Amino acid sequence: MSAKAYRDKKALPLVEKLKEVVKNLTIKCVQLAEQSKKLTAKVDGQQKQISRLTDKVMEQSDTIDRLQEKASDLGRLERHFGREQVQSIVERSKALEQAERSNKRPKRAFEMSR
Repeated sequence: MSAKAYRDKKALPLVEKLKEVVKNLTIKCVQLAEQSKKLTAKVDGQQKQISRLTDKVMEQSDTIDRLQEKASDLGRLERHFGREQVQSIVERSKALEQAERSNKRPKRAFEMSR
C-alpha cells in the first residue's frame, strides 16, 4: 500500500474520528462545568437557607425556654396565692388592657359626625 493510499484510507478517517471524539468530549466538559456551577450555586443557597433556619430554631428555643420559665413562675404564684385569685387577677388585667385598647382606637368618620 502506498503512503497516499494509507493516508486516504486509514490515517485521515482515524484523524476525523479523533477530531469528532475530542469535539464531543469538549462539549460534554463545558456542559458539566456549567452544571457544576449551577449545583454549586444551589448548594450555596441551601446552605444560607439552612443557616437562616438554624438561627430561627435557636430563637424559637430561646423563646420556649423563656416561656417555660414564665410558666414555672405562674405555677409558683398559683401555689402561693391560689389558682382562683391568680386567675381573677389575670382576668381583671385582660379587661383593663381591652378597655385601654378600645379607648386608644381612633374614632371613625361616621362616629365623629354625630
